[in-house]
Formats: sequence, C-alpha cells, structure tokens
Amino acid sequence: MPEHYSSPGTVWARVEDGFHVGSRDGNFLGYIERRTDGRFAAFDMRSALIGTFADLVSAMRTLSSAPTPAPGADGILTIRETR
Repeated sequence: MPEHYSSPGTVWARVEDGFHVGSRDGNFLGYIERRTDGRFAAFDMRSALIGTFADLVSAMRTLSSAPTPAPGADGILTIRETR
C-alpha cells in the first residue's frame, strides 16, 4: 500500500506512522488516522468524522474529492508562507 496518494492540487503528508494530513492549494482538507483494528478514519477540516475505510487510499480519495471552501468562507483561514 502506498504511503501517500495525490490528486491534482492535493498534497498528503505522513506526519507519523498511521497519521496523514491533506491540503489542497494551501488549504487544510483534513486528516486520516489508522485505528487499532487497522481501518482508517477520515476527518474533515473541522475534525468531523467523514467515514471509516478498509484502506488508506480510499480514505484519501474521499477527503480529496470533498469541495474546498473559498479562503475566508465559513471562518476557514488559509495560511501561506511568504518569503
């Protein structure tokens, strides 16, 4: 099973074993954590459970397909590094 999955504009990072975070165009999408039973729980940007999946890629695809609100909409903040 791959350690990461990317779709256009979406980036996944493995923070630690069993914990991944996703972003799209600099906006936080959500995170995925591996449960003790080996399944993967996917949470949106507000930490609401989206679903539990048998494999990591299915969880990533589900979060990657969720629409991203416009920056500043519904209190969503976008943080970008400026050099």
